[in-house]
Amino acid sequence: MLLESSDDQPCEYCEGIEPTVELDFIADKCEDVLATFYEVSSQTMAVQVYDQLPSGKSLEATVAELIGAPDEAIEAITEILDFRWYDRDSGEYQYGEDPWFIPSARMESPLSLQWEMIESSLRNEGRFLNPKVAHFMDTVFGGVMNDVADNRLPVLVDAGPGTRYEALYRARVFQSEKSVLDALEHPERFLGAPPVGVGMSGRMNAAGQPAFYGATDVTTTLTEVRPVVGSWVVAAKFSIDRPLKLLDLRLLGKVVLPETASLFDEATKVAAQRRDFLRKFCNEMILPVMPERQDQSYLVTQVIANYLATHPLASIDGIIYPSVQRGGNDCVDAGENVVLFYKAATTVNADSDDPTAYAQLRHYDHDGPDHYFSPAIVFLDVKPKPLWYKKDDLHISPALSLVRDSIEIHEIMSVQITSKVSSVDVGEQHFNH
Repeated sequence: MLLESSDDQPCEYCEGIEPTVELDFIADKCEDVLATFYEVSSQTMAVQVYDQLPSGKSLEATVAELIGAPDEAIEAITEILDFRWYDRDSGEYQYGEDPWFIPSARMESPLSLQWEMIESSLRNEGRFLNPKVAHFMDTVFGGVMNDVADNRLPVLVDAGPGTRYEALYRARVFQSEKSVLDALEHPERFLGAPPVGVGMSGRMNAAGQPAFYGATDVTTTLTEVRPVVGSWVVAAKFSIDRPLKLLDLRLLGKVVLPETASLFDEATKVAAQRRDFLRKFCNEMILPVMPERQDQSYLVTQVIANYLATHPLASIDGIIYPSVQRGGNDCVDAGENVVLFYKAATTVNADSDDPTAYAQLRHYDHDGPDHYFSPAIVFLDVKPKPLWYKKDDLHISPALSLVRDSIEIHEIMSVQITSKVSSVDVGEQHFNH
């Protein structure tokens, strides 16, 4: 800012001959920064009525923190701002006579309006080869490989051997013992991600596009499939066999500006608007969706997931997000969901046309007709595919392996409900008038 707008002149305050600018120019920039990145804290009821000390810093202290100039220059700049903010017709100051400022918790972002237009474009104009969508995605997600959260952790997380995310749990609901038995005879196929062209659409995938929806613990994966009483749920653990890169939506919603960012730089304003948009956007990405609105609501998240999966620089293999079925971001015990995109959703032996195991569900007494539920499984040797064998997704190296001794069968006996109850008042006196 200074180099573009300054000349080598003697400074009135330090007497050095360096690049200098007029105080009005500095005041202009400070006024823009205060309006963009700060909010007034001295006009609250606590300050005005109860005479409490405002939060934050005074105008002079805030300007001094912004530009680090000599005290005499700071005083001159604040006088310029006071003069500008005084309305002679009303006799009042724009921010009060002694304004104090705090950093704004959130700033208005034009990305929110653009996002509403993008959603409309996706639903009404088409999802494929949509230039509006591509440009918006580049603006919002193009820099994820460099983003860090407020704890200085990168939003892109490593998964696979030797990481926190070495394995995932996945569950499927079945309506009968027969269907459970069929699944156990080929658990890699029935418990893993569906093959190309078979699966239903989900939050992060279109119909027929493979995706592995898992969780970091059994309880979460059971909750996510929302089983009904009387059904059976088969859950299993899958190890992640090769390094993957996952985008953590919880961290993306807490991105911070680079430590070197200058509030006087226009690029910082754009970055701050993106940051604040991502906070709201990441919360919306994980909101529960009613079944009758899944097709429309999932359209947007599917397009985002597809963009991230094909990002040429970040090479993202999946997304981590909190389980809304267990409380979401606001719940301490909320589980972690992980969806792996098609390029990381394949399980070893899932493409076998023949059963990969022999299984039984009930043990029969040799001496009589009595039997009891006692599931067991024996895995078979799976012959490798011949060299000439080729499928649509054969070029994708499997990223997952079934942990054979992890399979559990859950017979759903009851379902717990956590709700917020509101009684309905009777009578006209309770209506708004």
